[in-house]
Amino acid sequence: METQIRYVTGRTARARIRGGQLVVTVPRHWPPTEIESALAKFKRWAHKHSQTLQALPMPEDIPPVSLDALLDAVARVNAETVDVAYLGVRIGRSRYTRLAQVNLKTRILTFSRYAINGLPERALRYLILHELAHLIVPNHSAKFWALVAIHEPDYRRQRQIAQNHYQRMAAIDDRPEELPPPAARPDARRPAPAQKKGRGNARPVQLSLF
Repeated sequence: METQIRYVTGRTARARIRGGQLVVTVPRHWPPTEIESALAKFKRWAHKHSQTLQALPMPEDIPPVSLDALLDAVARVNAETVDVAYLGVRIGRSRYTRLAQVNLKTRILTFSRYAINGLPERALRYLILHELAHLIVPNHSAKFWALVAIHEPDYRRQRQIAQNHYQRMAAIDDRPEELPPPAARPDARRPAPAQKKGRGNARPVQLSLF
């Protein structure tokens, strides 16, 4: 796998896999030995991840998930689990950064089409639950994962399934993206309470799939 190195002014080394390429950002003030150590770690991680993806079956003729179907799924999972107020659902086209996300200000949930098309039902249920839970706990603290575990005890495995599927779908689709901007579909059931956005702790080295 080809490696691209970018030098930045920050304090954290990060790595992402984009379009079959390992993209590494490292602080420019780090000594060469520390940079080499981080690169070696990232390359091992990328190699292991690539082998995992290659072992997965190749998706063929997967019908896209419609917005109506996704709306129904989100409403069903929400009713079965956390039962929070959200104001919209949409399908996005994030290919290498996020499987899904929720805007805490607008309370709109966005799911990448690469993440949801062909995703096994239980993993999709986990992904929806994950974003809904952020409307209660906006960070990835122990409290957040405890909430998710109440409704999906096998969340670690489902999370891995969702991540691997997302990367696989993005990797096999190299066609130019010519999609219109995603449209939100309202679902205002009750007034949404104000939420404070949390912030997780930064780590010196960060591996990132989405």
